[in-house]
Amino acid sequence: MMDLTFKTERKNPGMRYLRFLPKSFRYIGVLSVFLNIATLLVTFIFYPGLQKEIPLFYSLSSDQQLVNKSFIFILPVIATAINSFHFLIAYLEKEINYNILKMFIQVTLLLQFLLLVILLRIIIIV
Repeated sequence: MMDLTFKTERKNPGMRYLRFLPKSFRYIGVLSVFLNIATLLVTFIFYPGLQKEIPLFYSLSSDQQLVNKSFIFILPVIATAINSFHFLIAYLEKEINYNILKMFIQVTLLLQFLLLVILLRIIIIV
């Protein structure tokens, strides 16, 4: 016998990534991961062309701002640590208030964006 049933319902799988986040926040989470990866790629691409000393600490006096160019890897490490820590908190605190979680994920995205902008500014100055 042949089965003649038709499946009329198609499930939309949606975002398959970051399933621990509510569906409305997954795009923000994926975007923050994308910015983190962009920070890593920009660092590895432009590292060979950097000068031996780069200005990293703008709040210090002019002679103390310069550091060895290998310190440029601090920014991607900070970006990855922020992403990992924030996603770990979002994963562990499933009972958290919806608005607090939304603000938390948006702050994660903002920090990733700011770190990428800081990195690009340093590369453009040098």
